Amino acid sequence: MSDRERADAVLEHVAVLAFLYYPGIEVDDPSYSLAEDIDWCLARLGDVSNLERERMRALFARAITDPTATREELFTALVKLDGVLDVDRHE
Repeated sequence: MSDRERADAVLEHVAVLAFLYYPGIEVDDPSYSLAEDIDWCLARLGDVSNLERERMRALFARAITDPTATREELFTALVKLDGVLDVDRHE
């Protein structure tokens, strides 16, 4: 899987989870686990350092629960993590 494909897969996973998430889901569905959803996204990252994995874990949590406020930060983090695009030359 190329860097771009991996970044796209992670973004797709986060987008689906953000679409399904709503405040109070844990009450309505006691089997729901944000941690499991985050693990599902982390599995698509591949081989990254533990430090990056923990940083992305926190970012995924914010992106799932508040996607509007976090989507640009998530995209930028994935780009920097995988080197998919040169951010300085992105138009």
